[in-house]
Amino acid sequence: MNAMKPSPTFGVVHIGSIRTSAAIVSWRTPTDVEIIESVQKETTFGEEVLHAHRLSFASIHALCTILQGFRQLFADYGIETVYPIATTVVREAENSLGILDLLRLRTGFSFHVAGLTEETYYKFFALHQRLKRDETIGKRPLLLLDVTSGGLAFTGWKSGRILFQRNAASGRLSILEHFTKKERSDVMFPSAMRDYLHAALSPLWPTISRAKIHTLVLTGFESRVLAHRLIPADANEPHAIAPETFRTFLEGLAPLTVKKLMRTFSLSERLASILLPTLLLYDETIRTIQIDSIRVMDTPFLQSYATYAGALLCSPHAMREQDILLLDLARSVAMRYGCNLAHDERVETFAVRIFEALQSIHGLSERHGMLLRMSAILHETGKFINLRNYALHTWQTVLGSDFFGITDAEKEIIASNCYYCAKENPDHRDTHYQLLTREQKIVVDKCCAILRLADALDQGHRDKLTIKNARLAREALILTYRSEDDIALIRWTFDRASVLFREIFGITPILQRA
Repeated sequence: MNAMKPSPTFGVVHIGSIRTSAAIVSWRTPTDVEIIESVQKETTFGEEVLHAHRLSFASIHALCTILQGFRQLFADYGIETVYPIATTVVREAENSLGILDLLRLRTGFSFHVAGLTEETYYKFFALHQRLKRDETIGKRPLLLLDVTSGGLAFTGWKSGRILFQRNAASGRLSILEHFTKKERSDVMFPSAMRDYLHAALSPLWPTISRAKIHTLVLTGFESRVLAHRLIPADANEPHAIAPETFRTFLEGLAPLTVKKLMRTFSLSERLASILLPTLLLYDETIRTIQIDSIRVMDTPFLQSYATYAGALLCSPHAMREQDILLLDLARSVAMRYGCNLAHDERVETFAVRIFEALQSIHGLSERHGMLLRMSAILHETGKFINLRNYALHTWQTVLGSDFFGITDAEKEIIASNCYYCAKENPDHRDTHYQLLTREQKIVVDKCCAILRLADALDQGHRDKLTIKNARLAREALILTYRSEDDIALIRWTFDRASVLFREIFGITPILQRA
Protein backbone atom coordinates (compact mmCIF):
# COMPACT_ATOMS: atom_id res chain seq x y z
CA MET A 1 0.00 0.00 0.00
CA ASN A 2 1.09 3.57 -0.68
CA ALA A 3 1.66 5.57 2.47
CA MET A 4 -0.67 8.54 2.67
CA LYS A 5 0.02 11.36 5.08
CA PRO A 6 -2.80 12.94 7.12
CA SER A 7 -5.20 15.05 5.06
CA PRO A 8 -4.38 18.74 5.47
CA THR A 9 -6.38 21.93 5.36
CA PHE A 10 -4.49 24.86 3.89
CA GLY A 11 -4.88 28.09 1.95
CA VAL A 12 -3.94 29.00 -1.62
CA VAL A 13 -3.66 32.47 -3.15
CA HIS A 14 -3.34 33.28 -6.83
CA ILE A 15 -2.50 36.63 -8.45
CA GLY A 16 -3.77 36.35 -12.02
CA SER A 17 -4.18 38.80 -14.87
CA ILE A 18 -7.94 39.21 -14.65
CA ARG A 19 -8.58 38.31 -11.01
CA THR A 20 -6.85 37.76 -7.69
CA SER A 21 -8.31 34.86 -5.72
CA ALA A 22 -7.90 32.78 -2.58
CA ALA A 23 -9.33 29.53 -1.26
CA ILE A 24 -9.34 27.42 1.87
CA VAL A 25 -8.84 23.80 0.86
CA SER A 26 -9.47 20.44 2.48
CA TRP A 27 -7.30 17.92 0.60
CA ARG A 28 -7.98 14.21 0.92
CA THR A 29 -6.80 12.64 -2.36
CA PRO A 30 -5.76 14.06 -5.74
CA THR A 31 -9.35 13.53 -6.92
CA ASP A 32 -11.04 14.61 -3.68
CA VAL A 33 -10.20 18.27 -3.09
CA GLU A 34 -12.86 20.31 -1.30
CA ILE A 35 -12.92 24.08 -1.53
CA ILE A 36 -14.27 25.11 1.88
CA GLU A 37 -14.44 28.78 0.98
CA SER A 38 -13.16 30.87 -1.91
CA VAL A 39 -13.05 34.59 -2.67
CA GLN A 40 -11.96 36.53 -5.72
CA LYS A 41 -11.58 40.10 -6.92
CA GLU A 42 -11.58 41.10 -10.58
CA THR A 43 -8.63 43.32 -11.48
CA THR A 44 -7.14 45.05 -14.51
CA PHE A 45 -3.53 44.30 -13.57
CA GLY A 46 -3.01 42.13 -16.65
CA GLU A 47 -3.91 44.90 -19.10
CA GLU A 48 -1.74 47.36 -17.19
CA VAL A 49 1.33 45.13 -17.40
CA LEU A 50 0.79 44.45 -21.10
CA HIS A 51 0.51 48.17 -21.87
CA ALA A 52 3.05 49.65 -19.44
CA HIS A 53 5.18 46.50 -18.81
CA ARG A 54 5.01 47.17 -15.08
CA LEU A 55 2.57 47.65 -12.20
CA SER A 56 2.17 51.13 -10.79
CA PHE A 57 2.52 51.78 -7.07
CA ALA A 58 -1.22 52.49 -6.92
CA SER A 59 -1.95 49.04 -8.36
CA ILE A 60 0.52 47.37 -5.99
CA HIS A 61 -1.15 49.17 -3.09
CA ALA A 62 -4.58 47.96 -4.28
CA LEU A 63 -3.21 44.43 -4.58
CA CYS A 64 -1.82 44.61 -1.05
CA THR A 65 -5.24 45.66 0.23
CA ILE A 66 -6.86 42.63 -1.44
CA LEU A 67 -4.24 40.29 -0.03
CA GLN A 68 -4.56 41.71 3.47
CA GLY A 69 -8.25 40.80 3.29
CA PHE A 70 -7.29 37.27 2.29
CA ARG A 71 -4.84 37.13 5.19
CA GLN A 72 -7.66 38.02 7.59
CA LEU A 73 -9.86 35.30 6.09
CA PHE A 74 -7.16 32.70 6.73
CA ALA A 75 -6.71 33.97 10.28
CA ASP A 76 -10.46 33.67 10.92
CA TYR A 77 -10.32 30.01 9.85
CA GLY A 78 -7.13 29.32 11.78
CA ILE A 79 -5.21 28.52 8.60
CA GLU A 80 -1.44 28.66 9.09
CA THR A 81 -0.16 27.02 5.90
CA VAL A 82 -0.71 29.09 2.76
CA TYR A 83 0.64 28.55 -0.76
CA PRO A 84 0.79 31.90 -2.62
CA ILE A 85 1.45 31.81 -6.38
CA ALA A 86 1.56 34.47 -9.10
CA THR A 87 1.41 33.94 -12.85
CA THR A 88 1.49 36.19 -15.94
CA VAL A 89 0.83 39.56 -14.33
CA VAL A 90 3.86 39.36 -12.03
CA ARG A 91 5.97 37.21 -14.34
CA GLU A 92 5.81 39.75 -17.18
CA ALA A 93 6.18 42.92 -15.08
CA GLU A 94 9.57 44.62 -15.37
CA ASN A 95 9.35 45.58 -11.68
CA SER A 96 8.45 42.05 -10.55
CA LEU A 97 11.17 41.96 -7.87
CA GLY A 98 9.89 45.18 -6.34
CA ILE A 99 6.31 43.88 -6.46
CA LEU A 100 7.25 40.65 -4.70
CA ASP A 101 9.24 42.46 -2.02
CA LEU A 102 6.41 44.91 -1.25
CA LEU A 103 3.87 42.08 -1.10
CA ARG A 104 6.08 40.17 1.32
CA LEU A 105 6.64 43.18 3.58
CA ARG A 106 3.03 44.40 3.59
CA THR A 107 1.08 41.13 3.58
CA GLY A 108 3.50 38.45 4.79
CA PHE A 109 2.96 36.38 1.63
CA SER A 110 6.10 35.19 -0.18
CA PHE A 111 4.85 34.51 -3.69
CA HIS A 112 6.21 31.88 -6.01
CA VAL A 113 6.14 33.11 -9.62
CA ALA A 114 5.24 30.31 -12.04
CA GLY A 115 6.46 30.26 -15.63
CA LEU A 116 4.07 29.43 -18.46
CA THR A 117 5.08 25.76 -18.63
CA GLU A 118 4.86 25.47 -14.84
CA GLU A 119 1.42 27.09 -14.86
CA THR A 120 0.27 24.59 -17.49
CA TYR A 121 1.75 21.74 -15.47
CA TYR A 122 -0.43 22.47 -12.43
CA LYS A 123 -3.54 22.40 -14.61
CA PHE A 124 -2.43 19.19 -16.29
CA PHE A 125 -1.65 17.64 -12.90
CA ALA A 126 -5.24 18.07 -11.74
CA LEU A 127 -6.62 17.09 -15.14
CA HIS A 128 -4.49 13.95 -15.30
CA GLN A 129 -5.71 12.74 -11.91
CA ARG A 130 -9.26 12.80 -13.26
CA LEU A 131 -8.77 11.69 -16.86
CA LYS A 132 -6.67 8.62 -16.06
CA ARG A 133 -9.81 7.17 -14.43
CA ASP A 134 -12.06 8.07 -17.38
CA GLU A 135 -12.08 5.04 -19.66
CA THR A 136 -14.16 6.85 -22.27
CA ILE A 137 -11.38 9.22 -23.30
CA GLY A 138 -8.21 8.13 -21.49
CA LYS A 139 -7.08 5.63 -24.16
CA ARG A 140 -7.42 7.93 -27.17
CA PRO A 141 -5.06 10.83 -27.89
CA LEU A 142 -6.28 14.05 -26.34
CA LEU A 143 -5.03 17.61 -26.51
CA LEU A 144 -5.14 19.91 -23.51
CA LEU A 145 -5.39 23.49 -24.76
CA ASP A 146 -4.52 25.92 -21.99
CA VAL A 147 -4.99 29.63 -22.72
CA THR A 148 -3.48 32.16 -20.33
CA SER A 149 -3.13 35.92 -20.54
CA GLY A 150 0.49 35.78 -21.72
CA GLY A 151 0.64 32.54 -23.70
CA LEU A 152 -0.95 29.26 -24.63
CA ALA A 153 0.12 25.66 -24.23
CA PHE A 154 -0.70 22.48 -26.15
CA THR A 155 -0.19 19.20 -24.29
CA GLY A 156 -0.76 15.83 -25.99
CA TRP A 157 -1.64 12.85 -23.78
CA LYS A 158 -2.61 9.22 -24.38
CA SER A 159 -2.91 6.17 -22.09
CA GLY A 160 -1.01 7.77 -19.25
CA ARG A 161 1.82 9.13 -21.44
CA ILE A 162 2.66 12.66 -22.52
CA LEU A 163 3.03 12.77 -26.31
CA PHE A 164 4.27 16.35 -26.59
CA GLN A 165 4.16 19.74 -24.91
CA ARG A 166 4.44 22.91 -27.01
CA ASN A 167 3.94 26.54 -26.04
CA ALA A 168 3.37 29.80 -27.91
CA ALA A 169 3.51 33.43 -26.82
CA SER A 170 -0.04 34.11 -28.00
CA GLY A 171 -2.15 34.49 -24.88
CA ARG A 172 -5.55 36.13 -24.72
CA LEU A 173 -4.19 39.55 -23.70
CA SER A 174 -0.99 39.41 -25.75
CA ILE A 175 -3.07 38.73 -28.87
CA LEU A 176 -5.16 41.83 -28.21
CA GLU A 177 -2.02 43.85 -27.51
CA HIS A 178 -0.79 43.09 -31.05
CA PHE A 179 -3.60 45.28 -32.41
CA THR A 180 -4.27 48.96 -31.77
CA LYS A 181 -7.48 50.15 -30.14
CA LYS A 182 -8.64 51.49 -33.49
CA GLU A 183 -7.94 48.17 -35.21
CA ARG A 184 -9.82 46.26 -32.51
CA SER A 185 -12.92 48.38 -33.14
CA ASP A 186 -12.86 47.73 -36.91
CA VAL A 187 -15.53 45.41 -38.34
CA MET A 188 -12.78 43.35 -39.99
CA PHE A 189 -10.93 42.78 -36.72
CA PRO A 190 -12.13 39.14 -36.21
CA SER A 191 -10.99 38.25 -39.73
CA ALA A 192 -7.60 39.87 -39.19
CA MET A 193 -7.22 38.05 -35.87
CA ARG A 194 -8.01 34.73 -37.56
CA ASP A 195 -5.20 35.34 -40.04
CA TYR A 196 -2.84 36.38 -37.23
CA LEU A 197 -3.59 33.23 -35.21
CA HIS A 198 -3.22 31.01 -38.28
CA ALA A 199 0.26 32.38 -39.00
CA ALA A 200 1.37 32.37 -35.35
CA LEU A 201 0.33 28.77 -34.71
CA SER A 202 1.14 27.12 -38.05
CA PRO A 203 4.57 25.79 -36.85
CA LEU A 204 2.79 23.80 -34.11
CA TRP A 205 0.23 21.99 -36.24
CA PRO A 206 2.49 19.30 -37.84
CA THR A 207 3.51 17.94 -34.41
CA ILE A 208 -0.06 18.06 -33.12
CA SER A 209 -1.58 16.55 -36.28
CA ARG A 210 0.79 13.55 -36.20
CA ALA A 211 -0.69 12.58 -32.82
CA LYS A 212 -4.13 12.05 -34.44
CA ILE A 213 -5.94 13.86 -31.63
CA HIS A 214 -9.41 12.55 -30.81
CA THR A 215 -10.49 14.83 -27.96
CA LEU A 216 -9.78 18.51 -27.31
CA VAL A 217 -9.87 19.41 -23.60
CA LEU A 218 -10.51 23.05 -22.70
CA THR A 219 -9.92 24.73 -19.36
CA GLY A 220 -10.17 28.26 -18.03
CA PHE A 221 -12.91 30.82 -17.60
CA GLU A 222 -13.64 31.03 -21.36
CA SER A 223 -14.36 27.31 -21.57
CA ARG A 224 -16.67 27.53 -18.56
CA VAL A 225 -18.54 30.44 -20.15
CA LEU A 226 -18.89 28.42 -23.35
CA ALA A 227 -20.08 25.31 -21.52
CA HIS A 228 -22.68 27.34 -19.61
CA ARG A 229 -24.13 28.48 -22.95
CA LEU A 230 -23.95 25.20 -24.92
CA ILE A 231 -24.38 22.43 -22.31
CA PRO A 232 -27.49 21.69 -20.22
CA ALA A 233 -27.14 22.68 -16.57
CA ASP A 234 -27.79 19.11 -15.34
CA ALA A 235 -25.12 17.50 -17.56
CA ASN A 236 -22.39 15.50 -15.85
CA GLU A 237 -18.77 16.58 -15.96
CA PRO A 238 -16.58 16.37 -17.97
CA HIS A 239 -18.87 18.44 -20.19
CA ALA A 240 -18.91 17.36 -23.84
CA ILE A 241 -19.50 19.57 -26.89
CA ALA A 242 -19.61 18.29 -30.46
CA PRO A 243 -17.20 20.21 -32.75
CA GLU A 244 -20.07 20.80 -35.21
CA THR A 245 -22.15 22.35 -32.40
CA PHE A 246 -19.34 24.77 -31.56
CA ARG A 247 -18.75 25.77 -35.19
CA THR A 248 -22.48 26.26 -35.84
CA PHE A 249 -22.76 28.37 -32.69
CA LEU A 250 -19.79 30.54 -33.67
CA GLU A 251 -21.06 30.98 -37.23
CA GLY A 252 -24.37 32.13 -35.77
CA LEU A 253 -22.53 34.96 -34.01
CA ALA A 254 -20.97 36.30 -37.22
CA PRO A 255 -19.85 39.00 -37.53
CA LEU A 256 -18.19 38.39 -34.16
CA THR A 257 -18.02 41.55 -32.05
CA VAL A 258 -17.40 42.38 -28.41
CA LYS A 259 -20.91 43.81 -28.02
CA LYS A 260 -22.46 40.66 -29.42
CA LEU A 261 -20.46 38.55 -26.96
CA MET A 262 -21.59 40.84 -24.13
CA ARG A 263 -25.21 40.16 -24.99
CA THR A 264 -24.82 36.45 -25.72
CA PHE A 265 -22.85 35.54 -22.60
CA SER A 266 -24.00 38.34 -20.25
CA LEU A 267 -20.44 39.58 -19.77
CA SER A 268 -18.87 42.94 -19.09
CA GLU A 269 -17.15 44.64 -22.02
CA ARG A 270 -13.75 43.82 -20.54
CA LEU A 271 -14.42 40.09 -20.18
CA ALA A 272 -16.10 39.92 -23.59
CA SER A 273 -13.02 41.46 -25.22
CA ILE A 274 -10.88 38.78 -23.53
CA LEU A 275 -13.27 36.03 -24.65
CA LEU A 276 -13.12 37.07 -28.32
CA PRO A 277 -9.54 35.94 -29.16
CA THR A 278 -9.99 32.71 -27.20
CA LEU A 279 -13.09 31.72 -29.17
CA LEU A 280 -11.23 32.35 -32.42
CA LEU A 281 -8.30 30.31 -31.10
CA TYR A 282 -10.65 27.43 -30.29
CA ASP A 283 -12.08 27.67 -33.80
CA GLU A 284 -8.64 27.68 -35.43
CA THR A 285 -7.65 24.60 -33.45
CA ILE A 286 -10.85 22.67 -34.19
CA ARG A 287 -10.72 23.43 -37.91
CA THR A 288 -7.04 22.56 -38.24
CA ILE A 289 -6.68 19.24 -36.42
CA GLN A 290 -10.11 17.70 -37.13
CA ILE A 291 -11.01 16.49 -33.64
CA ASP A 292 -13.96 14.23 -32.79
CA SER A 293 -14.95 15.60 -29.39
CA ILE A 294 -14.56 18.64 -27.14
CA ARG A 295 -14.47 18.29 -23.35
CA VAL A 296 -14.67 21.16 -20.88
CA MET A 297 -13.07 20.65 -17.47
CA ASP A 298 -14.52 22.95 -14.84
CA THR A 299 -11.32 23.20 -12.82
CA PRO A 300 -10.08 26.76 -12.15
CA PHE A 301 -6.33 27.35 -11.79
CA LEU A 302 -6.67 27.91 -8.05
CA GLN A 303 -8.16 24.43 -7.56
CA SER A 304 -5.57 22.86 -9.87
CA TYR A 305 -2.76 24.40 -7.86
CA ALA A 306 -4.42 23.27 -4.62
CA THR A 307 -4.54 19.72 -6.00
CA TYR A 308 -0.81 19.84 -6.71
CA ALA A 309 0.10 21.46 -3.37
CA GLY A 310 -1.84 18.81 -1.44
CA ALA A 311 -0.21 15.98 -3.39
CA LEU A 312 3.21 17.49 -2.69
CA LEU A 313 2.38 17.35 1.01
CA CYS A 314 0.57 14.04 1.24
CA SER A 315 0.88 11.81 -1.81
CA PRO A 316 4.41 10.72 -2.81
CA HIS A 317 2.81 8.18 -5.15
CA ALA A 318 1.05 10.90 -7.17
CA MET A 319 4.29 12.88 -7.43
CA ARG A 320 6.29 9.84 -8.58
CA GLU A 321 3.59 9.18 -11.16
CA GLN A 322 4.06 12.70 -12.52
CA ASP A 323 7.84 12.24 -12.61
CA ILE A 324 7.31 9.25 -14.92
CA LEU A 325 5.25 11.46 -17.23
CA LEU A 326 8.00 14.09 -17.26
CA LEU A 327 10.59 11.47 -18.19
CA ASP A 328 8.30 10.38 -21.04
CA LEU A 329 8.19 14.00 -22.18
CA ALA A 330 12.00 14.15 -22.16
CA ARG A 331 12.10 10.98 -24.28
CA SER A 332 9.68 12.49 -26.79
CA VAL A 333 12.03 15.50 -27.12
CA ALA A 334 15.05 13.18 -27.56
CA MET A 335 13.12 11.27 -30.21
CA ARG A 336 12.30 14.51 -32.03
CA TYR A 337 16.04 15.23 -32.27
CA GLY A 338 16.92 11.77 -33.57
CA CYS A 339 18.77 10.59 -30.47
CA ASN A 340 19.89 7.00 -29.95
CA LEU A 341 17.13 6.13 -27.46
CA ALA A 342 18.59 2.74 -26.59
CA HIS A 343 21.91 4.36 -25.59
CA ASP A 344 20.10 7.08 -23.64
CA GLU A 345 18.11 4.44 -21.76
CA ARG A 346 21.28 2.55 -20.81
CA VAL A 347 22.98 5.73 -19.61
CA GLU A 348 19.87 6.60 -17.59
CA THR A 349 19.88 3.14 -16.00
CA PHE A 350 23.58 3.35 -15.11
CA ALA A 351 23.12 6.86 -13.69
CA VAL A 352 20.27 5.69 -11.46
CA ARG A 353 22.37 2.75 -10.17
CA ILE A 354 25.26 5.07 -9.29
CA PHE A 355 22.96 7.71 -7.77
CA GLU A 356 21.31 5.12 -5.53
CA ALA A 357 24.65 3.61 -4.49
CA LEU A 358 25.84 7.07 -3.40
CA GLN A 359 22.62 7.78 -1.45
CA SER A 360 24.40 8.08 1.90
CA ILE A 361 27.05 10.56 0.71
CA HIS A 362 25.88 12.56 -2.33
CA GLY A 363 23.62 15.00 -0.44
CA LEU A 364 21.19 15.26 -3.36
CA SER A 365 17.40 15.00 -3.26
CA GLU A 366 15.05 12.69 -5.15
CA ARG A 367 14.20 15.68 -7.33
CA HIS A 368 17.86 16.06 -8.25
CA GLY A 369 17.85 12.38 -9.16
CA MET A 370 14.98 13.06 -11.55
CA LEU A 371 16.89 15.94 -13.16
CA LEU A 372 19.87 13.59 -13.55
CA ARG A 373 17.65 11.07 -15.36
CA MET A 374 16.34 13.77 -17.71
CA SER A 375 19.95 14.83 -18.37
CA ALA A 376 20.84 11.25 -19.32
CA ILE A 377 17.93 11.11 -21.76
CA LEU A 378 18.77 14.46 -23.38
CA HIS A 379 22.57 14.51 -23.25
CA GLU A 380 23.11 14.03 -27.00
CA THR A 381 20.23 16.04 -28.52
CA GLY A 382 22.69 18.61 -29.95
CA LYS A 383 24.11 16.02 -32.36
CA PHE A 384 20.96 16.44 -34.44
CA ILE A 385 21.95 20.05 -35.15
CA ASN A 386 25.69 19.65 -35.65
CA LEU A 387 28.25 17.06 -34.55
CA ARG A 388 30.82 19.82 -34.15
CA ASN A 389 30.51 21.38 -30.70
CA TYR A 390 27.35 19.36 -30.08
CA ALA A 391 27.59 20.00 -26.32
CA LEU A 392 26.80 23.67 -26.94
CA HIS A 393 23.90 22.78 -29.24
CA THR A 394 22.58 20.37 -26.60
CA TRP A 395 22.73 23.14 -23.98
CA GLN A 396 20.81 25.49 -26.29
CA THR A 397 18.29 22.80 -27.26
CA VAL A 398 17.45 21.91 -23.66
CA LEU A 399 17.03 25.55 -22.66
CA GLY A 400 14.85 26.16 -25.72
CA SER A 401 12.57 23.16 -25.15
CA ASP A 402 9.35 23.10 -23.14
CA PHE A 403 9.30 20.79 -20.11
CA PHE A 404 6.31 21.62 -17.99
CA GLY A 405 6.71 20.87 -14.33
CA ILE A 406 10.37 21.84 -14.64
CA THR A 407 11.31 25.31 -13.41
CA ASP A 408 13.72 27.52 -15.36
CA ALA A 409 16.35 26.96 -12.66
CA GLU A 410 15.95 23.18 -12.99
CA LYS A 411 16.16 23.38 -16.76
CA GLU A 412 19.44 25.28 -16.40
CA ILE A 413 20.75 22.39 -14.28
CA ILE A 414 19.71 19.82 -16.90
CA ALA A 415 21.28 21.86 -19.72
CA SER A 416 24.53 22.28 -17.76
CA ASN A 417 24.66 18.56 -16.91
CA CYS A 418 24.40 17.75 -20.61
CA TYR A 419 26.93 20.42 -21.58
CA TYR A 420 29.65 19.41 -19.14
CA CYS A 421 29.11 15.71 -19.77
CA ALA A 422 30.89 16.23 -23.10
CA LYS A 423 33.09 19.25 -22.30
CA GLU A 424 35.93 20.04 -19.93
CA ASN A 425 35.30 19.99 -16.19
CA PRO A 426 32.93 22.67 -14.84
CA ASP A 427 35.07 25.74 -14.15
CA HIS A 428 34.34 29.18 -12.71
CA ARG A 429 36.03 30.77 -15.74
CA ASP A 430 33.53 29.18 -18.12
CA THR A 431 30.64 31.41 -19.19
CA HIS A 432 27.98 28.69 -18.86
CA TYR A 433 29.14 27.89 -15.33
CA GLN A 434 29.17 31.56 -14.34
CA LEU A 435 25.45 31.81 -15.15
CA LEU A 436 24.58 29.32 -12.41
CA THR A 437 23.89 30.14 -8.77
CA ARG A 438 26.07 28.62 -6.05
CA GLU A 439 23.39 26.02 -5.26
CA GLN A 440 23.02 25.11 -8.94
CA LYS A 441 26.79 24.71 -9.33
CA ILE A 442 26.91 22.19 -6.47
CA VAL A 443 24.14 20.10 -8.04
CA VAL A 444 25.70 20.31 -11.52
CA ASP A 445 29.14 19.27 -10.22
CA LYS A 446 27.69 16.15 -8.59
CA CYS A 447 25.27 15.22 -11.37
CA CYS A 448 27.90 15.78 -14.06
CA ALA A 449 30.37 13.49 -12.25
CA ILE A 450 27.72 10.74 -12.11
CA LEU A 451 26.53 11.31 -15.70
CA ARG A 452 30.05 11.13 -17.14
CA LEU A 453 30.65 7.83 -15.39
CA ALA A 454 27.29 6.46 -16.60
CA ASP A 455 27.96 7.60 -20.18
CA ALA A 456 31.40 5.96 -20.09
CA LEU A 457 29.78 2.60 -19.32
CA ASP A 458 28.13 2.62 -22.76
CA GLN A 459 30.93 4.29 -24.65
CA GLY A 460 30.63 3.08 -28.22
CA HIS A 461 26.84 2.73 -27.90
CA ARG A 462 27.08 -1.05 -28.34
CA ASP A 463 25.49 -2.32 -25.09
CA LYS A 464 28.63 -4.29 -24.20
CA LEU A 465 28.12 -4.65 -20.46
CA THR A 466 25.52 -4.82 -17.73
CA ILE A 467 26.02 -3.59 -14.17
CA LYS A 468 25.15 -6.37 -11.74
CA ASN A 469 25.85 -4.45 -8.54
CA ALA A 470 26.87 -0.98 -7.37
CA ARG A 471 28.02 -0.48 -3.79
CA LEU A 472 30.15 1.70 -1.57
CA ALA A 473 33.14 0.05 0.12
CA ARG A 474 35.20 2.33 2.32
CA GLU A 475 36.58 4.97 -0.06
CA ALA A 476 35.53 3.27 -3.28
CA LEU A 477 32.44 2.85 -5.44
CA ILE A 478 32.59 -0.69 -6.78
CA LEU A 479 30.65 -1.34 -9.99
CA THR A 480 30.44 -5.07 -10.68
CA TYR A 481 29.79 -5.80 -14.35
CA ARG A 482 29.22 -8.73 -16.69
CA SER A 483 30.36 -8.70 -20.31
CA GLU A 484 31.40 -11.15 -23.02
CA ASP A 485 32.96 -8.44 -25.19
CA ASP A 486 36.13 -6.40 -25.35
CA ILE A 487 35.49 -3.26 -23.28
CA ALA A 488 38.85 -1.48 -23.72
CA LEU A 489 37.21 1.77 -24.86
CA ILE A 490 34.79 1.65 -21.94
CA ARG A 491 37.61 1.11 -19.43
CA TRP A 492 39.72 3.96 -20.81
CA THR A 493 36.77 6.36 -20.88
CA PHE A 494 35.73 5.23 -17.40
CA ASP A 495 39.23 6.00 -16.09
CA ARG A 496 39.08 9.53 -17.53
CA ALA A 497 35.60 10.12 -16.07
CA SER A 498 36.85 8.87 -12.70
CA VAL A 499 39.07 11.94 -12.26
CA LEU A 500 36.14 14.36 -11.82
CA PHE A 501 34.21 11.76 -9.80
CA ARG A 502 37.04 11.42 -7.25
CA GLU A 503 37.42 15.19 -7.07
CA ILE A 504 33.70 15.72 -6.34
CA PHE A 505 32.87 12.78 -4.07
CA GLY A 506 36.26 11.92 -2.59
CA ILE A 507 35.97 8.24 -3.51
CA THR A 508 37.40 6.12 -6.32
CA PRO A 509 35.09 4.35 -8.78
CA ILE A 510 36.25 0.82 -9.60
CA LEU A 511 34.98 -1.25 -12.52
CA GLN A 512 35.16 -4.90 -11.47
CA ARG A 513 34.22 -8.00 -13.45
CA ALA A 514 31.61 -10.23 -11.75
